[in-house]
Amino acid sequence: MEKMIDVFAMGYGTVPRMVMTDRELTVEAKAIYGYFAACIGAGDTHFPTVEDICKDLNMGMERFQKHKKLLLAKGYLTIQKDPAANGRFGRNIYVVQQMDLLQYK
Repeated sequence: MEKMIDVFAMGYGTVPRMVMTDRELTVEAKAIYGYFAACIGAGDTHFPTVEDICKDLNMGMERFQKHKKLLLAKGYLTIQKDPAANGRFGRNIYVVQQMDLLQYK
């Protein structure tokens, strides 16, 4: 007998249509955004490491960085330093931005 698996069991997120229809974003950038949105939807406050994200998305670090830059440039994503690091090398905190429609270019 097959075991049923709930695909929502690990959490899920919502991806704005604006992101998916933004023709200036690559499919990789949209996948990265969707990954972050799914983490937020799961109630996570800390994301997996970049290495783990790359493994999950089946992409190399250079490819991840290239397409993440598109999200940063468009304002869909921002990066904050972890305040718990107290000035030491700490983790980045990725913030999925909620953009005002009037700011959209």
